[in-house]
Amino acid sequence: MIKVRSFIFLCFLFSTSLQAKSITILDSPYVEDATHQYFVDLLRFVINKSQPEFEPVDLLILKEKNITHEITLHFIREGLIDLSWAGTSIELEKELLPVKIPLLQGLLGNRIFIIHKNKFSKFQNITKEELQNLVACQGADWGDTDILEANKFSVIRVARFDLMFKMLNKGRCDYFPRAIYEGYNELKVAQEKYPDLIMFDKVILHYKFPLYFFVNKENEQLADQLAFGLRRSIKDGSFITFMKNNALTSSLFPLSKWKNKKVLKLDNPFLPALTPLDEKSFWINLH
Repeated sequence: MIKVRSFIFLCFLFSTSLQAKSITILDSPYVEDATHQYFVDLLRFVINKSQPEFEPVDLLILKEKNITHEITLHFIREGLIDLSWAGTSIELEKELLPVKIPLLQGLLGNRIFIIHKNKFSKFQNITKEELQNLVACQGADWGDTDILEANKFSVIRVARFDLMFKMLNKGRCDYFPRAIYEGYNELKVAQEKYPDLIMFDKVILHYKFPLYFFVNKENEQLADQLAFGLRRSIKDGSFITFMKNNALTSSLFPLSKWKNKKVLKLDNPFLPALTPLDEKSFWINLH
């Protein structure tokens, strides 16, 4: 199936090769994926911030059904698309070239839970040990899944994003951990089909897990342009303004609302040694 898709993409990209320079990314096939537009908006913002030092480029968004995280990374490795975004890991940084500036200032590693309303009482005063004995739904090839399992949490690996809401609604898993910036928007969409799903945000799972833009190993020019735009926007304050004004992340502010949550800290054994943890301007610390 990947080979067939690769052929289709090659034909498409060849047909556009004579047009203006562009960056090619994939659209999300899932209506529940409320976070995708944030990264599209951020990519446009960062490209604009890189000018005039770097040339302007068009953004080309390709639609394809049944795209998974694994397929997306395969397309980048093969040069069929230019970039995507993902939580980093040692293995991923061996395969692709990371732009080592966290796209959400480290907030990916702060997780709250989508649950079924019938299980609310289970979570009210939950401990780390009790949570480990419940079952989380997570993506089959997500970095979060590896982190949870390394911390002795019970996880069901699910291939498709939309199926996790269905499984949660049917009681096949107990909770669906989502980053604090994404869960509310995803739940709003999912409740149209599964109205008994609710958000539980009194407890936060916290681990260091930066989310980066990733490009092909040979595409250093694009990586340099993205890094330049990101650094400029962080330095001049426009990055945090972007987050405050974006539909996905505006509800995070003021950040003081997260201070009194119960925090369960986890280790991330997959965090690369050269992660820029000392670059304080790259990170938001909620706790």
